[in-house]
Amino acid sequence: MDTEITLKSGAMLELKAASFSAGMKLFKTIAAELKGVDIELGGLDLKEVGAKDINSLKNVIFQLLASDAIEAAFFDCAKKSLHNGQSIVRMTFEPETARGDYLPVVWEVVKFNIAPFFSGLDLSSLTKSKPTPPSP
Repeated sequence: MDTEITLKSGAMLELKAASFSAGMKLFKTIAAELKGVDIELGGLDLKEVGAKDINSLKNVIFQLLASDAIEAAFFDCAKKSLHNGQSIVRMTFEPETARGDYLPVVWEVVKFNIAPFFSGLDLSSLTKSKPTPPSP
C-alpha cells in the first residue's frame, strides 16, 4: 500500500514498497551495522536516560549514518518512491533546497520498507514476566 507524507519542507513524499529482495537487503544491512555497536540502555524511561545511554544512542545513529552499505540499500529501496513526483535517486538531493529532505526521506523509506518484516511477530512474550510455578 502506498503512503503519502508531506515533509516539513512542504515537499510531497510518496512511499512505494521496494521489492522483497531490496527490502531484505536493507534489513540485513542495518542488522549487520548494528551488530558492531555496543548498546547499553538502562531502560526506556526518558527521565532516567543517563550519559551512558546517550552515548550508546549516539553510537547507533552515527554507525547507521556513516554506512555506505546502508546508503546504497536505501537508494535501492527508494527508487520506486517519489519526492515531489520524481523518482528518488542521488540527484534528487543535489539541489541545496532538497538536502534538508534527505534524512527525513531516508527515515521514512527505511521504516516503510522494513516494518513489514516485523508485522507477523508477536514480541509480547519478550516483555511478559515468566509465570511462576504453582507451589506444591
